[in-house]
Amino acid sequence: MSSVLLDTNLLLLLVVGLYDENLIENHKRTSNFTKEDFALLKESLANCQVIWVTSHCLAEVSNLLKQSHANKSNKLMAFLKEIVSQFKESHIEKTIVFKQECFSRLGVADSAITVKAKRVDCVFTVDFDLYNEISRAGCKVINFNHLRMENMLS
Repeated sequence: MSSVLLDTNLLLLLVVGLYDENLIENHKRTSNFTKEDFALLKESLANCQVIWVTSHCLAEVSNLLKQSHANKSNKLMAFLKEIVSQFKESHIEKTIVFKQECFSRLGVADSAITVKAKRVDCVFTVDFDLYNEISRAGCKVINFNHLRMENMLS
């Protein structure tokens, strides 16, 4: 895949893991992931030429990162600023987001992802409803939970 779009949870996992793998299982918002999940995400993204994020997901990730102790929060925010400079950002206008049929079910960030999904090679998500919406639209999407299960079984 040459371009991939990450949902909020996976972007958060990527940022926290790249900052400090040992923080993954201890951070309030990534504790449902493991170091192995982070390694699997990095491996899955290894051949991607471009990682896309939406401005809506960046806003959510920054808010979630701040849910740390003050000192750690400041360091994570500085790292977010540094790491996302390597990614491409897409801003989907509110009028477009609000017109999406899925808006009332998925909200702003995920509705924006459904719009951008049409312009990238693949979307990575852990959100089942988002996965279904993108699949129904005929776009390529990977439910990271499926990769996690495959990884556990192998």
